[in-house]
Amino acid sequence: MPPAQPATSDDNGEDLPWLPIGGIVALLTLLGAGFVIWNRRREAVVPEIERPLVAEAGSVDVVPLADALSVRIENEKLIRSAAFATLKYRLTLINRTNASLADVVIGIDLVSAHSGAPMEQQIATNGTVLEKRHEVPRISPRQSVTLTGQVQLPLAQAHVIRQGRHPLLVPLMRVRIDGPGEGAVLKTFVVGQGMPDGGRVQPFRLDEGPRSYEPIAQRELA
Repeated sequence: MPPAQPATSDDNGEDLPWLPIGGIVALLTLLGAGFVIWNRRREAVVPEIERPLVAEAGSVDVVPLADALSVRIENEKLIRSAAFATLKYRLTLINRTNASLADVVIGIDLVSAHSGAPMEQQIATNGTVLEKRHEVPRISPRQSVTLTGQVQLPLAQAHVIRQGRHPLLVPLMRVRIDGPGEGAVLKTFVVGQGMPDGGRVQPFRLDEGPRSYEPIAQRELA
């Protein structure tokens, strides 16, 4: 009877240390460069000069929402079925001001990264409309609110990245928060396997059977 052959690294994603480097880092570099270029082009547009507004006596300055609200996101697990990738998350909103914040609306979705897709289809921008997931009537001054939920990505709509013969999925969690104040809070996170705050994320292999993944790591595209 011939001796058993040792398992190769192709049988287990954990034995493929090149996946995070070749699959994620290169893609993050492309996404980051694309975001910077896209942002510079947007800022290069000459703004329309408007008549300045003079605040009335006793009025309160309007604080940009991104300055008033701190956002913390923790992804608990990703569950992949034959049809969907489902991400379970915990979202904490912290009011950093001495005034209450009213009518805060949070939109969240899950898309997939791909170097060939337009940047506007991958990151949250001012023009991005996201499905409303939560609505918070009021956040008291210097207080926080924690919300939990889940968001799904139909795998039939996902971009698949191929590393050799391995099909990979790199989810992007997009968040848009609207409320009082100027502008919206816009965030995009790369989601992958890894330790939270570990600084390294690994893509999900689609050639494995349905399963759940935890812990889950994320990296914000800034």
